[in-house]
Amino acid sequence: MSTDQSSSAVGYKLTIGGTEMTQTANDAVQRIVFEDHVDMVGMLTVRVGGGEGHPMWNFQIGDEVKLKLGSGHKEIFHGEVISVEPGFEVGGISSMTVRALDKLHRLGRGRKTRFWEEMKDSDVASEVGGESGLSVTADPTTDKHGYILQRNESNIAFIKRLAARNNYVVRVADNKLEFKKASFNSQAVNVAMGENLRSLRLSFNTTDLVQKVVVRGWDVKSKKEIVGQAAVGDVTKIGGGEVGAQLAGKFGDSTAYITDVPVSSQAQANAVAKAEMERLARQFCKGSCTIAGNDKALAGASLELSGLPKGQNGAFFVIASRHIISKTSGYTTEMKVCSNTLGS
Repeated sequence: MSTDQSSSAVGYKLTIGGTEMTQTANDAVQRIVFEDHVDMVGMLTVRVGGGEGHPMWNFQIGDEVKLKLGSGHKEIFHGEVISVEPGFEVGGISSMTVRALDKLHRLGRGRKTRFWEEMKDSDVASEVGGESGLSVTADPTTDKHGYILQRNESNIAFIKRLAARNNYVVRVADNKLEFKKASFNSQAVNVAMGENLRSLRLSFNTTDLVQKVVVRGWDVKSKKEIVGQAAVGDVTKIGGGEVGAQLAGKFGDSTAYITDVPVSSQAQANAVAKAEMERLARQFCKGSCTIAGNDKALAGASLELSGLPKGQNGAFFVIASRHIISKTSGYTTEMKVCSNTLGS
């Protein structure tokens, strides 16, 4: 696994509509908070304020928003304003809070019921994502489904359901909708106790883990039962230690059954079983940490912990990140992480 020990500078370049704001311009930006998640809409909250002599802001709902961080000005957010909250006081002090979402939010508006026949999940996701004006990058799924139903749900809920049964993630990156296989081998962000790590909490819990997932379906053509299975050996390890589901076997074998997901072939049943096995396995370890600001610590990244007691070092998957830039406290990054193994 490749690693990167560099930490970004606090410098930023923020553009809302036609207004550009930077750290060095003393532009009255008081606080910037960017939040992203592997399966949710990215959000940016900006607060600007000041007294007499500062410009009046006229940000509008629908304005394009871009945020770039670090000395290289890497773009980490591209979205649009969905709310503005102006405030005024008698003393001449004014402020405005602007909230923006990435364009994934467009897929959450309204509900639809419709169906597709003889199509792959990836092709359906590309079609639905494109309806909201987003360009889509989709890893191809394997089999065609005889019938795919969107059942009175939003487009994003529907796409996320398709992603879940394939062990895929849905997110917006570089202003494109990604429908991709979950990957745990991305470039690592190194975090070390006593250096850039400020706080860390981890929880290892075997309560909801199983040793096997069984998917049952029915082949209407041959009139035969379809049974797909996945076990601990099918889990893609995130860290270097023992898989949590294997540890849970100390308390007896446990099996999860799925009968409400339509499958029409053995390959589809096995794929659904593996996706659910992977999802459950990631419930083993959950954690949160705060580090010195780093624009590479984004949702979907790999976090490499070191300097901790045995069993708690190694790789973790970043589920969500929160980047906070404040005039009073500088640049801080908060993360939520998970793993399906013990550390090293």
